[in-house]
Amino acid sequence: MIAWSVLPEFLLDGVFLGSYYGLLALGVALIFGVLEIGDVAQGGLFTVGAYLAYSLAGESGFNYFIAPLLVIPLTAGLSLAFGLLIYRRLRRHGIAPTFLGAVSLLLIVQSIVAMGYGERAKTLSSPLSPTVLKLGTVSIYSHKLLVIFSAVLLALLVWYLLRKTRWGKAIRAISQNREVASLSGVNPLRTTGIAFALSGALAGFAGFITAPVYTITPFAGRLTVLKAFAISRIAMGSVPAVLGLSLLVGLAESLTSAYFLGELSNLIPFLLLIAVTLVHPGVLGPEERHSIRRAWGSFIRIESPIKARYLWVLAAGVLIIPVLVSLPSYFLHLGIVIGTTAIGVSSLDLLYGCAGLPSLAQGAFFGIGAYTSAVLTMNISNSVFLALAGGAAVAGMIGLLVGLIGIRTGRHWTSFTFISTIIFTISFINFEVFTGGPSGLSGVPHLSLGIPVTNRILLNPFLNKKAYYLLVVLVLFCLLGLKRLAVKSWFGRSIKAIREDEGLARSVGIPSGRYKVAVFGLSAAVAGIGGSLYAHYVTYLHPDLFNFVKSFRFLMMNRIGGLGNLIGPVLGSGFVRIIEEFTRPLSSYLGQVIFSGILILTLIYFPGGVVGFLKKLLGRFLPEKFVNTGEDMAVMESSRLEDMDE
Repeated sequence: MIAWSVLPEFLLDGVFLGSYYGLLALGVALIFGVLEIGDVAQGGLFTVGAYLAYSLAGESGFNYFIAPLLVIPLTAGLSLAFGLLIYRRLRRHGIAPTFLGAVSLLLIVQSIVAMGYGERAKTLSSPLSPTVLKLGTVSIYSHKLLVIFSAVLLALLVWYLLRKTRWGKAIRAISQNREVASLSGVNPLRTTGIAFALSGALAGFAGFITAPVYTITPFAGRLTVLKAFAISRIAMGSVPAVLGLSLLVGLAESLTSAYFLGELSNLIPFLLLIAVTLVHPGVLGPEERHSIRRAWGSFIRIESPIKARYLWVLAAGVLIIPVLVSLPSYFLHLGIVIGTTAIGVSSLDLLYGCAGLPSLAQGAFFGIGAYTSAVLTMNISNSVFLALAGGAAVAGMIGLLVGLIGIRTGRHWTSFTFISTIIFTISFINFEVFTGGPSGLSGVPHLSLGIPVTNRILLNPFLNKKAYYLLVVLVLFCLLGLKRLAVKSWFGRSIKAIREDEGLARSVGIPSGRYKVAVFGLSAAVAGIGGSLYAHYVTYLHPDLFNFVKSFRFLMMNRIGGLGNLIGPVLGSGFVRIIEEFTRPLSSYLGQVIFSGILILTLIYFPGGVVGFLKKLLGRFLPEKFVNTGEDMAVMESSRLEDMDE
């Protein structure tokens, strides 16, 4: 029975949630006005603010109301450093690399906090007394009223700064036309710096002021900043619109949680953003016109004296060696994990490397394949063919549907797929019938392989890792071969043409929209195969295994390994996984810090990744007859990109 008598309390709680989101959304909107990117790294500064509140007011006994004098300058300084040292460099190479840099910084900051404070949740008591207030028949935690009051006060301050000061006029001029603003005497560097500092101050204060309301964890700011990102984009950066929409989202979440399904309330801002985007794609910002920055290594071709067919045989022989020799089970485990990951990264390379469409949804399709395969084998048959085909088919069909929606957004693939994977993750948590919900899905059966003249072979990875390793290697090898054929076909040449110049591709009759949707569905199907193999290896699935961090890791491996080639995804997967294993004894989060940092350096200085670096190295030392540099083409491409960046 619905208890309407408590409706006022839920409405008041919705106002608190709206104030909570509004503090972060204001800062995110400021950064978007300067660089036109969603600075999700503000979620990391939110986490820093919360833990500083715990350290100062909780552990050290510092006065809670004086502590912001230490918290705000620190988070403002961190945000300023991110903006001037990292974002400004990445922004020269396009929207997508800058957004990836923001995600990297979010994971770096929160991982460092987890290393320093541990994963166990912290609590902080409110300094206010009494802790609960009675407003007529309504009771509310007094600290929530402090949050509401602070949010309103800071919103008025931000509005005043933007509307009534020279800096506000300067930032509005930059957001409309940076070049004209510069010619009018506006100092872009100083104006940008103030915007980053103010945004970081708002994020740190938001974490600080809400620390006594919620339990403090290293990753608490992730979902909050993602909601703030969605709100700031729908509101198009307007302070009144940000506040109004934050309030509406807070009220909607509170009422949905109270009277309908609690977890589904988290979907509200993201579904709303997708709906608005379909009508007005511009809410996601400028189009990603330069998805891939080409490096010199991209134009170097190593001419091998060995024919291609023999190289494939040689590669197959190398991959089978672990089965022929006696190796510890741990190395086979590492090979299986690298193999399943390489399948997911290779699926992404079809999109990013070949079609120029950066995607942060591959982890979700990987998860769809995993859950589909698990449900089919638990209810129908544990045949390896059913598992792989089912995972590929369902992931592929959903990928086609997502691609059809995504094509309506124009060239905003990074932001669109980022929002999509969040929706998938929240959906995984709520569809308990298929996914097990927050408890996860256990008891995923082992695969079996039926051969007509023999009994069925049970591929139990716990009892016989060699057999499962062979299965993973065989699937990976076949998929790489099919990818090579696809890239060399008319379809492959067409999507590469779309990557280089979509307008020119359309002018020669290539239906770019259809080809984008097709390659999106194909890449999702391949990711589903990798997810299927992963599910039957770990035998336990949880929604957290397939969140946006998983998608980001795939993209990180793809960029580090190298885009647009066969070996890059495999090298990237192996490189990241192996170094991660070496760092795990020190901390389970150290690897995330290292590789997020490596990704930022790769985006700025080494766009060709490991493959580009190796090709450049080989081009320097191999005889000239084995090296085709394509110097003229490289010079032309570099000049073209420099002109575009200017």
